[in-house]
Amino acid sequence: MHDTDYIIIGSGHNGLVCALKLAQAGHRVLVLEQAQQPGGASRSGEATLPGFTHDLYATNIGLFLGSQIYQEMKTEFHQNGFDLAVSDQPFASVFPDGDGIGVYTDPEKTMEQFRRQSSHDAEAWQALLTFFDQTAPHFLPLLQLPLPSWPAARQLYRMWRALGYAKTVELGSMILKSPRQFAEHWFENEKVQALFIPWAFHLDFGPDVSGGAQFPFVEPPLDHRNGMAIAKGGISNLITSMIKALEKRGGQVLTQHPVEKVLVQNNRAAGVMLGNGKAIHAKKGVIGNITPTQLVTKLLDREVLPDTYVERYKKFRYGPGTMMIHLALDGPLEWNAGEDFDKFAYVHIGPYVEDVARTYADALNGDLPASPMLVVGQQTAFDPTRAPEGKHTLWIQVRALPARPKRDSLNEIQIGPWEQMKEAYADRVMKKLEHYAPNLLSRVIARTVFSPRDLEIANPNLVGGDSISGSHHLDQHFLFRPVPGWSRYKTPIDGLYLTGASTWPGGGLNATSGYLLAQQLLKS
Repeated sequence: MHDTDYIIIGSGHNGLVCALKLAQAGHRVLVLEQAQQPGGASRSGEATLPGFTHDLYATNIGLFLGSQIYQEMKTEFHQNGFDLAVSDQPFASVFPDGDGIGVYTDPEKTMEQFRRQSSHDAEAWQALLTFFDQTAPHFLPLLQLPLPSWPAARQLYRMWRALGYAKTVELGSMILKSPRQFAEHWFENEKVQALFIPWAFHLDFGPDVSGGAQFPFVEPPLDHRNGMAIAKGGISNLITSMIKALEKRGGQVLTQHPVEKVLVQNNRAAGVMLGNGKAIHAKKGVIGNITPTQLVTKLLDREVLPDTYVERYKKFRYGPGTMMIHLALDGPLEWNAGEDFDKFAYVHIGPYVEDVARTYADALNGDLPASPMLVVGQQTAFDPTRAPEGKHTLWIQVRALPARPKRDSLNEIQIGPWEQMKEAYADRVMKKLEHYAPNLLSRVIARTVFSPRDLEIANPNLVGGDSISGSHHLDQHFLFRPVPGWSRYKTPIDGLYLTGASTWPGGGLNATSGYLLAQQLLKS
């Protein structure tokens, strides 16, 4: 007896994308989610007060809008209640002296921001955009192809033919740089350099980690051209629209259905065992939208896996943790950098390259950073549906923190479980933010803090509060993700597959690994 064709463990967006493609092809699909609310790290809710909708974790959906699944199904997603809110002021950085630099979709406004700092850097910004425009049509498609694969090899060959040897090598050198090397290669002003560094730290690239130039090379030009997009009314509206599309095709999503074990018969995934002891059988396969370590330490019996595979997966490395602070405000922030700064989708506070480097070192060494990097999301500035009239939400991502702190850099917070420390550390964050927006505390009417431990409890894929489900350093990225030899979503068990942020192409709302896995299954 088979209850379904495919079982998908976890309702993160990649799991849902995979389910959609399989159901589209006529397969019976069942998605099992341990949490009360689907979506994984893509969830929204009234985290502070009734009427205030917060994206609890992820918020920026720019990568999703460039995904294959969105291009194919955008009409249906929007018919199902998904809508966009797009800011024409995508991001900015602010500094202790009251200055700030903002990037707009308006080219002249953006150029003026650079000119205020350095005429050289204004010209360098234009040169960077030109280099991006020349190369992006050739390398961005690689991010939506399986690695390694003949299609990826053909795309690399086409890129070499189109760009020529010199520019292809220059592009490779650019992507392999550290964030600091990238910023210093293009720009001379320390504030302009600092504008780009936070994008690498959205992942786990400190300023001096090789390969960290990828995100600051890609994200700023894309945001400048397209603006920053979020899901109108909360990111859960995107997840709900995907589930409606899945259900229309006969698929099913069951929440509060934790999976305790993957059932294996004759080296083939036969189904799953739920927490209540119920077995559900799958005819064609089981797909885990989970981390590799969960697979080998919890969901599979040790004896069904090769020793080398288990050891490699146990060594899968996670990045430093994240804290999320959600605020309900009775009005907008008043930034020292200028009145226009309350309209930027993201405001980064490093403030400088060396500050981010110090924070990264502290987090890796187990120290609570004295001054963490802040990503301040002002979603209600361009999506007023998320709060009552005249009110606002504030989304603060605190990067980066140790999963298990050993010391406090300032010797002010007594080290213990995160539950005991999180409010005190959130006070430190608020004090830092208040330096740049002095009216902060007078605006706050409610606050909710999610520590790194809270993130992992809510979503086991966020191990230690790692918001990207595994380090993206070069030895664990591209064709090495999650581990060398297993980047094509398969496992040693027939019919058992992995997808999600722990697999290629990694974290972010890119909707790619689920799509690639579905394509692979439909061809087999």
